[in-house]
Amino acid sequence: MAEKSVYEKHLTKNKKTGITRLLQIAGTKKIYLIAGGILSILAVLAQITPFITIYLLVKELITNIGNIHAIDTDYVWQLAWVTIAGIGIFGILTYCSGMLSHIAAFNILYEIRTSLAEKLARMPMGYFTSRTTGGIKKILNEDVERIELFVAHHTMDIIQAVMLPVVSLIFLFIFDWRLALGALVPVPLALIAQGSMYNKGAVQLYTKWQEKLSAMNATIVEYVRGMPVVKVFNQTVNAFKRFSDDVHAYRDLTLYWIKVTATSFSGFLTLLSSSAVFILPVAIFLLYSVPEDSYSSPVTTIFLFLFIGMGIATPLFKLMFLMSYITQISTGLVEIDNILNGEEISAALSPLEPKDTSIEFSNVSFAYGDDTVLKNISFSVQPGTVTALVGPSGGGKTTVANLIGRLWDIEEGEIKIGRTNIKNMEIENLNNTVSMVFQDVFLFFDTIEENIRMGNINASFEDVVSAAKAAQIHEFIETLPEGYGTLIGEKGTYLSGGEQQRISLARAVLKDAPIVVLDEATAYADPENEAKIQAGLSKVLKNKTVIIIAHRLYTITDVDQILVINNGQIEESGTHRELTSSDGLYRHLWNIHTKARDWNINNETEALA
Repeated sequence: MAEKSVYEKHLTKNKKTGITRLLQIAGTKKIYLIAGGILSILAVLAQITPFITIYLLVKELITNIGNIHAIDTDYVWQLAWVTIAGIGIFGILTYCSGMLSHIAAFNILYEIRTSLAEKLARMPMGYFTSRTTGGIKKILNEDVERIELFVAHHTMDIIQAVMLPVVSLIFLFIFDWRLALGALVPVPLALIAQGSMYNKGAVQLYTKWQEKLSAMNATIVEYVRGMPVVKVFNQTVNAFKRFSDDVHAYRDLTLYWIKVTATSFSGFLTLLSSSAVFILPVAIFLLYSVPEDSYSSPVTTIFLFLFIGMGIATPLFKLMFLMSYITQISTGLVEIDNILNGEEISAALSPLEPKDTSIEFSNVSFAYGDDTVLKNISFSVQPGTVTALVGPSGGGKTTVANLIGRLWDIEEGEIKIGRTNIKNMEIENLNNTVSMVFQDVFLFFDTIEENIRMGNINASFEDVVSAAKAAQIHEFIETLPEGYGTLIGEKGTYLSGGEQQRISLARAVLKDAPIVVLDEATAYADPENEAKIQAGLSKVLKNKTVIIIAHRLYTITDVDQILVINNGQIEESGTHRELTSSDGLYRHLWNIHTKARDWNINNETEALA
């Protein structure tokens, strides 16, 4: 079992949620963020400087409004340079603060994605079969990316959004506490309106919105993958009912959410934008009702209050949107934590080594949820032999193959390799012992060389070429413009099914595991490619223990053992000669197979005539 990363251990320490969980994650890089926060506070102080200098400039102009020549030009230039310096220092400090927070964010993102990838590799396949590709993609991509927004941007934005109003209000109270109170009145009222948008019901509503978004993303992926079927049968998006339903459900919930928050949101925006409405009445009252000798605030001070008071709204607007973003991030973080705290394939407490490459199933039963697939099956495979699994579709053949590689854990019975229960083997050791070539080949968007190297990441280029030659794919690769450096997939080279299977086979050759499991390795191959794959297999499988799932029965007539699996049980076992001589399911399948292989359209036409 791979060692958990330090970051993953930190993530799974407790069950914190929401903003406290985000702060806990950000705390893994607290040195960067503390330094960035200090720079942000200094940036706020620099941001206030232009307000003060402009106030002093207006005061100088009003004081000498009747005698323009009395204006101290040197003093005005000093204010101008201080203003420019304040703006410059604000920009530099904000840039440095942002750099520190981005360094922290990208390191955190790297660690989260690495932890998720390592965790997913330790989870049973049941996790993936019960979830959509689109849903997992959303967690790894969008939910993780939102954490970058919080760490790199929102942490510094929150500091500035809080500090700027606080510093501004302190500054205003120093000038005149009465006008300062007038500027402060709309702030708590706006926060009350904002708070009503984020009550418990709103959080639940947002959780539902995230669920609808995830469902829509999943069906979009499915719809795009099914595009050939949609086009061939001339269907529209509405014909794919689940896609249409998920899009409409997302739209309806979004519109409902906007409707229920419209009043509080409008109130918040209106109150924050109307500080002048509260300041002006107080200023007018003071100017006309309070004796001048007891009221020291001239018109310039009122101007300053209007200028700074209205500026308080900007960071509070930002704070409101930050609350919305944090709610989104927190909801996605729950999904990330669900993976990191998810059930893993259990590690062996006292790992044992297999004695040889024999395989034994003893009274094994297995179910996908409530769907029982295998029912108390037992069989053994001797080292260095080839065993074929055949039977009707859905009988349990692929499940047997997958259980050998421990892609799932069984609840009843034992599976042994070399007389050692696979649960007592280290996962890494088991993976090195068993190599699997799946029917549905998956190639990464990478070069052909790197796709083959997945079998052994430490292999040399010469080893990769040797594996490709053994899999009968080297000559084809050499015909490509970039050879082994050719990209596969989107904007790269698209390979035929047979070519993909031979690259997958090359992976297995490079891995050189003593046990090989083949899930119909020639399923998508044309006759020419099938012959090449079989030639490659004959070299790869020499002296190895082999389990092969076969649908083309003529490919397994010379294997050492055939297991006929039907309805989750082994119905027959033996060699091809033994099974065809008895009147059982295998003989029935063989007769159907030979009849289908001999079929041609001319014979069918003659029969119908």
